[in-house]
Amino acid sequence: MAKLSDAIDNVFSEARMLLLGGQVLLGFSYRICFEKKFEQISRPAQLAEIAGLAIMTAALGWLIWPAAFHQIAEKGSMTAGLHAFTSKVLDWALLPIALGLALTQYAVASALDLRFAPAIGAAAGTFALGIWYVWSLAGRQTDRKRKVQQELSQQEQKQRGEPDLSDRIKKVLLECRMALPGAQAFLGFQFAIVFVQGFEQLPRAWQLIHFASLLATTIATVLLIAPAAYHRIHEAGDDTEHFHRVASRLMLAALVFLGPGMAGDLFVVIANVTHSPTLASWVAGALLLVFYGLWFGVSSWRRK
Repeated sequence: MAKLSDAIDNVFSEARMLLLGGQVLLGFSYRICFEKKFEQISRPAQLAEIAGLAIMTAALGWLIWPAAFHQIAEKGSMTAGLHAFTSKVLDWALLPIALGLALTQYAVASALDLRFAPAIGAAAGTFALGIWYVWSLAGRQTDRKRKVQQELSQQEQKQRGEPDLSDRIKKVLLECRMALPGAQAFLGFQFAIVFVQGFEQLPRAWQLIHFASLLATTIATVLLIAPAAYHRIHEAGDDTEHFHRVASRLMLAALVFLGPGMAGDLFVVIANVTHSPTLASWVAGALLLVFYGLWFGVSSWRRK
Protein backbone atom coordinates (compact mmCIF):
# COMPACT_ATOMS: atom_id res chain seq x y z
CA MET A 1 0.00 0.00 0.00
CA ALA A 2 1.45 3.39 -0.99
CA LYS A 3 2.07 6.07 1.64
CA LEU A 4 -0.56 8.81 1.72
CA SER A 5 1.82 11.45 0.37
CA ASP A 6 2.88 9.15 -2.49
CA ALA A 7 -0.75 8.26 -3.26
CA ILE A 8 -1.70 11.96 -3.41
CA ASP A 9 1.31 12.71 -5.62
CA ASN A 10 0.20 9.97 -8.00
CA VAL A 11 -3.42 11.09 -8.19
CA PHE A 12 -2.35 14.70 -8.78
CA SER A 13 0.08 13.52 -11.44
CA GLU A 14 -2.75 11.67 -13.20
CA ALA A 15 -4.95 14.77 -12.98
CA ARG A 16 -2.19 16.86 -14.58
CA MET A 17 -1.89 14.30 -17.38
CA LEU A 18 -5.52 14.87 -18.32
CA LEU A 19 -5.62 18.59 -17.62
CA LEU A 20 -2.55 19.77 -19.54
CA GLY A 21 -3.16 17.62 -22.58
CA GLY A 22 -6.88 18.39 -22.57
CA GLN A 23 -6.23 22.13 -22.57
CA VAL A 24 -4.00 21.89 -25.63
CA LEU A 25 -6.47 19.68 -27.51
CA LEU A 26 -9.36 21.97 -26.60
CA GLY A 27 -7.49 25.04 -27.86
CA PHE A 28 -7.12 23.52 -31.31
CA SER A 29 -10.73 22.34 -31.29
CA TYR A 30 -12.04 25.87 -30.63
CA ARG A 31 -10.18 27.07 -33.71
CA ILE A 32 -12.19 24.65 -35.85
CA CYS A 33 -15.36 26.68 -35.31
CA PHE A 34 -13.80 29.76 -36.91
CA GLU A 35 -12.51 28.09 -40.06
CA LYS A 36 -14.36 28.62 -43.33
CA LYS A 37 -14.68 24.87 -43.90
CA PHE A 38 -16.69 24.57 -40.67
CA GLU A 39 -19.56 26.51 -42.27
CA GLN A 40 -19.71 23.97 -45.10
CA ILE A 41 -20.23 20.81 -43.08
CA SER A 42 -23.67 19.52 -42.19
CA ARG A 43 -25.65 21.13 -39.40
CA PRO A 44 -25.62 17.96 -37.26
CA ALA A 45 -21.81 17.83 -37.54
CA GLN A 46 -21.56 21.50 -36.52
CA LEU A 47 -23.77 20.89 -33.50
CA ALA A 48 -21.73 17.80 -32.62
CA GLU A 49 -18.51 19.83 -32.62
CA ILE A 50 -20.05 22.55 -30.47
CA ALA A 51 -21.43 19.95 -28.06
CA GLY A 52 -18.01 18.30 -27.92
CA LEU A 53 -16.38 21.62 -27.06
CA ALA A 54 -18.92 22.30 -24.31
CA ILE A 55 -18.47 18.82 -22.83
CA MET A 56 -14.66 18.96 -22.89
CA THR A 57 -14.65 22.48 -21.42
CA ALA A 58 -16.83 21.20 -18.60
CA ALA A 59 -14.40 18.31 -18.14
CA LEU A 60 -11.48 20.70 -17.71
CA GLY A 61 -13.41 22.70 -15.12
CA TRP A 62 -14.19 19.42 -13.36
CA LEU A 63 -10.48 18.47 -13.35
CA ILE A 64 -9.48 21.83 -11.84
CA TRP A 65 -11.88 21.28 -8.92
CA PRO A 66 -9.43 19.20 -6.77
CA ALA A 67 -7.01 22.17 -6.65
CA ALA A 68 -9.72 24.43 -5.19
CA PHE A 69 -10.92 21.63 -2.89
CA HIS A 70 -7.38 21.11 -1.59
CA GLN A 71 -6.86 24.76 -0.67
CA ILE A 72 -10.38 25.53 0.63
CA ALA A 73 -11.82 22.35 2.11
CA GLU A 74 -8.53 20.78 3.29
CA LYS A 75 -6.64 24.07 3.91
CA GLY A 76 -3.70 22.79 1.86
CA SER A 77 -3.21 19.67 4.00
CA MET A 78 -2.47 16.22 2.59
CA THR A 79 -5.38 14.12 3.83
CA ALA A 80 -7.03 10.83 3.04
CA GLY A 81 -10.18 12.81 2.21
CA LEU A 82 -8.29 14.77 -0.45
CA HIS A 83 -7.04 11.54 -2.02
CA ALA A 84 -10.51 9.98 -2.04
CA PHE A 85 -12.10 13.13 -3.45
CA THR A 86 -9.55 13.55 -6.26
CA SER A 87 -9.85 9.87 -7.14
CA LYS A 88 -13.62 10.23 -7.54
CA VAL A 89 -13.15 13.32 -9.71
CA LEU A 90 -10.77 11.41 -11.98
CA ASP A 91 -13.11 8.44 -12.17
CA TRP A 92 -15.81 10.62 -13.75
CA ALA A 93 -13.58 13.02 -15.72
CA LEU A 94 -12.78 10.48 -18.42
CA LEU A 95 -16.43 10.07 -19.41
CA PRO A 96 -16.91 13.61 -20.84
CA ILE A 97 -13.45 13.47 -22.45
CA ALA A 98 -14.45 10.29 -24.30
CA LEU A 99 -17.74 11.85 -25.40
CA GLY A 100 -16.01 15.02 -26.57
CA LEU A 101 -13.47 12.97 -28.50
CA ALA A 102 -16.23 10.99 -30.21
CA LEU A 103 -18.15 14.12 -31.24
CA THR A 104 -15.02 15.78 -32.63
CA GLN A 105 -14.13 12.65 -34.60
CA TYR A 106 -17.62 12.70 -36.09
CA ALA A 107 -17.23 16.35 -37.14
CA VAL A 108 -13.82 15.68 -38.72
CA ALA A 109 -15.11 12.62 -40.58
CA SER A 110 -18.03 14.69 -41.86
CA ALA A 111 -15.65 17.41 -43.08
CA LEU A 112 -13.83 14.71 -45.08
CA ASP A 113 -17.13 13.54 -46.57
CA LEU A 114 -16.52 10.05 -45.25
CA ARG A 115 -19.36 7.57 -45.28
CA PHE A 116 -20.59 6.39 -41.89
CA ALA A 117 -19.14 9.48 -40.15
CA PRO A 118 -21.43 8.96 -37.12
CA ALA A 119 -20.18 5.35 -36.85
CA ILE A 120 -16.58 6.56 -36.93
CA GLY A 121 -17.25 8.98 -34.08
CA ALA A 122 -19.11 6.33 -32.11
CA ALA A 123 -16.26 3.87 -32.62
CA ALA A 124 -13.73 6.39 -31.29
CA GLY A 125 -15.82 7.04 -28.18
CA THR A 126 -16.49 3.34 -27.64
CA PHE A 127 -12.79 2.54 -27.92
CA ALA A 128 -11.91 5.20 -25.33
CA LEU A 129 -14.65 4.11 -22.93
CA GLY A 130 -13.74 0.45 -23.44
CA ILE A 131 -10.07 1.01 -22.59
CA TRP A 132 -10.61 3.50 -19.77
CA TYR A 133 -13.63 1.96 -18.05
CA VAL A 134 -14.65 -1.50 -19.25
CA TRP A 135 -11.14 -2.98 -19.32
CA SER A 136 -10.21 -1.32 -16.03
CA LEU A 137 -13.32 -2.69 -14.35
CA ALA A 138 -12.94 -6.18 -15.82
CA GLY A 139 -11.15 -8.58 -13.54
CA ARG A 140 -10.76 -6.03 -10.77
CA GLN A 141 -9.23 -7.87 -7.87
CA THR A 142 -9.90 -7.27 -4.19
CA ASP A 143 -8.36 -10.55 -3.08
CA ARG A 144 -6.54 -10.17 0.24
CA LYS A 145 -4.09 -12.88 -0.76
CA ARG A 146 -2.91 -10.78 -3.67
CA LYS A 147 -2.38 -7.81 -1.36
CA VAL A 148 -0.32 -9.89 1.05
CA GLN A 149 1.81 -11.28 -1.77
CA GLN A 150 2.33 -7.73 -3.02
CA GLU A 151 3.57 -6.57 0.40
CA LEU A 152 5.96 -9.53 0.66
CA SER A 153 7.28 -8.84 -2.82
CA GLN A 154 7.98 -5.21 -1.91
CA GLN A 155 9.85 -6.28 1.24
CA GLU A 156 12.02 -8.66 -0.81
CA GLN A 157 12.79 -5.91 -3.31
CA LYS A 158 13.89 -3.55 -0.55
CA GLN A 159 16.16 -6.25 0.88
CA ARG A 160 17.77 -6.69 -2.56
CA GLY A 161 18.25 -2.94 -2.87
CA GLU A 162 15.93 -2.60 -5.85
CA PRO A 163 14.10 0.71 -6.51
CA ASP A 164 10.97 1.23 -4.45
CA LEU A 165 7.73 0.32 -6.24
CA SER A 166 6.18 3.72 -5.59
CA ASP A 167 9.18 5.41 -7.17
CA ARG A 168 8.96 3.19 -10.25
CA ILE A 169 5.25 3.92 -10.61
CA LYS A 170 5.92 7.64 -10.34
CA LYS A 171 8.48 7.30 -13.11
CA VAL A 172 6.15 5.45 -15.51
CA LEU A 173 3.37 7.98 -14.87
CA LEU A 174 5.89 10.75 -15.51
CA GLU A 175 6.84 9.11 -18.80
CA CYS A 176 3.18 8.99 -19.84
CA ARG A 177 2.85 12.63 -18.83
CA MET A 178 5.89 13.46 -20.97
CA ALA A 179 4.39 11.92 -24.09
CA LEU A 180 0.70 12.78 -23.61
CA PRO A 181 0.69 16.59 -24.06
CA GLY A 182 2.76 16.28 -27.23
CA ALA A 183 0.48 13.58 -28.61
CA GLN A 184 -2.66 15.58 -27.77
CA ALA A 185 -1.21 18.78 -29.25
CA PHE A 186 -0.42 16.86 -32.44
CA LEU A 187 -3.93 15.39 -32.41
CA GLY A 188 -5.39 18.88 -32.01
CA PHE A 189 -3.42 20.04 -35.05
CA GLN A 190 -4.70 17.04 -37.01
CA PHE A 191 -8.29 17.90 -36.08
CA ALA A 192 -7.90 21.58 -36.98
CA ILE A 193 -6.04 21.14 -40.28
CA VAL A 194 -9.01 19.30 -41.83
CA PHE A 195 -10.99 22.55 -41.69
CA VAL A 196 -8.26 24.76 -43.18
CA GLN A 197 -9.14 25.94 -46.68
CA GLY A 198 -6.03 24.51 -48.34
CA PHE A 199 -6.71 21.00 -47.04
CA GLU A 200 -9.62 20.38 -49.39
CA GLN A 201 -7.31 21.01 -52.35
CA LEU A 202 -5.13 18.02 -51.46
CA PRO A 203 -5.51 14.79 -53.44
CA ARG A 204 -8.07 12.48 -51.91
CA ALA A 205 -5.44 9.84 -51.15
CA TRP A 206 -3.42 12.33 -49.12
CA GLN A 207 -6.51 13.37 -47.19
CA LEU A 208 -7.14 9.74 -46.28
CA ILE A 209 -3.50 9.32 -45.21
CA HIS A 210 -3.98 12.30 -42.92
CA PHE A 211 -7.16 10.78 -41.47
CA ALA A 212 -5.40 7.45 -40.91
CA SER A 213 -2.62 9.32 -39.11
CA LEU A 214 -5.26 11.10 -37.03
CA LEU A 215 -6.80 7.78 -36.01
CA ALA A 216 -3.36 6.40 -35.07
CA THR A 217 -2.67 9.45 -32.90
CA THR A 218 -6.12 9.10 -31.31
CA ILE A 219 -5.33 5.50 -30.34
CA ALA A 220 -1.96 6.58 -28.93
CA THR A 221 -3.63 9.32 -26.86
CA VAL A 222 -6.24 6.94 -25.47
CA LEU A 223 -3.52 4.44 -24.51
CA LEU A 224 -1.41 7.12 -22.80
CA ILE A 225 -4.41 8.16 -20.69
CA ALA A 226 -5.31 4.53 -19.89
CA PRO A 227 -2.74 4.06 -17.03
CA ALA A 228 -4.42 6.84 -15.05
CA ALA A 229 -7.83 5.19 -15.48
CA TYR A 230 -6.50 1.71 -14.70
CA HIS A 231 -4.73 2.91 -11.56
CA ARG A 232 -7.85 4.64 -10.24
CA ILE A 233 -10.45 2.03 -11.19
CA HIS A 234 -8.77 -1.39 -11.29
CA GLU A 235 -6.22 -0.88 -8.52
CA ALA A 236 -8.22 1.64 -6.44
CA GLY A 237 -5.11 3.86 -6.42
CA ASP A 238 -2.87 1.19 -4.89
CA ASP A 239 0.72 0.84 -6.09
CA THR A 240 1.15 -2.73 -7.30
CA GLU A 241 3.59 -4.60 -9.50
CA HIS A 242 0.68 -5.56 -11.72
CA PHE A 243 -0.15 -1.90 -12.35
CA HIS A 244 3.49 -1.06 -13.06
CA ARG A 245 3.61 -3.78 -15.73
CA VAL A 246 0.31 -2.70 -17.26
CA ALA A 247 1.28 1.00 -17.32
CA SER A 248 4.63 0.20 -18.92
CA ARG A 249 3.01 -1.89 -21.65
CA LEU A 250 0.34 0.72 -22.34
CA MET A 251 2.96 3.42 -22.71
CA LEU A 252 5.00 1.32 -25.15
CA ALA A 253 1.86 0.32 -27.08
CA ALA A 254 1.01 4.01 -27.44
CA LEU A 255 4.40 4.63 -29.07
CA VAL A 256 3.63 1.93 -31.66
CA PHE A 257 0.70 4.05 -32.88
CA LEU A 258 2.24 7.46 -32.29
CA GLY A 259 5.06 6.79 -34.77
CA PRO A 260 2.78 6.23 -37.82
CA GLY A 261 0.60 9.13 -36.70
CA MET A 262 3.57 11.48 -36.89
CA ALA A 263 5.11 9.99 -40.02
CA GLY A 264 1.83 10.00 -41.96
CA ASP A 265 1.29 13.72 -41.59
CA LEU A 266 4.94 14.41 -42.37
CA PHE A 267 4.35 12.64 -45.67
CA VAL A 268 1.34 14.86 -46.43
CA VAL A 269 3.24 18.07 -45.67
CA ILE A 270 6.35 17.15 -47.68
CA ALA A 271 4.30 15.86 -50.62
CA ASN A 272 2.22 19.04 -50.65
CA VAL A 273 5.24 21.37 -50.55
CA THR A 274 7.59 19.48 -52.89
CA HIS A 275 4.90 17.91 -55.13
CA SER A 276 6.96 14.73 -54.89
CA PRO A 277 5.09 11.84 -53.22
CA THR A 278 8.14 9.63 -53.79
CA LEU A 279 10.43 11.91 -51.79
CA ALA A 280 7.77 12.29 -49.10
CA SER A 281 7.42 8.50 -48.84
CA TRP A 282 11.15 8.01 -48.41
CA VAL A 283 11.51 10.72 -45.77
CA ALA A 284 8.42 9.70 -43.78
CA GLY A 285 9.31 6.01 -44.01
CA ALA A 286 12.89 6.65 -42.92
CA LEU A 287 11.69 8.75 -39.99
CA LEU A 288 9.31 6.00 -38.88
CA LEU A 289 12.12 3.45 -39.03
CA VAL A 290 14.33 5.76 -36.97
CA PHE A 291 11.56 6.19 -34.39
CA TYR A 292 11.00 2.45 -34.06
CA GLY A 293 14.74 1.78 -34.15
CA LEU A 294 15.46 4.18 -31.30
CA TRP A 295 12.39 3.47 -29.19
CA PHE A 296 12.38 -0.31 -29.48
CA GLY A 297 15.49 -1.54 -31.31
CA VAL A 298 18.28 0.33 -29.51
CA SER A 299 16.44 0.14 -26.18
CA SER A 300 16.09 -3.66 -26.48
CA TRP A 301 19.74 -4.00 -27.53
CA ARG A 302 20.94 -1.96 -24.55
CA ARG A 303 18.84 -4.06 -22.18
CA LYS A 304 20.69 -7.18 -23.37
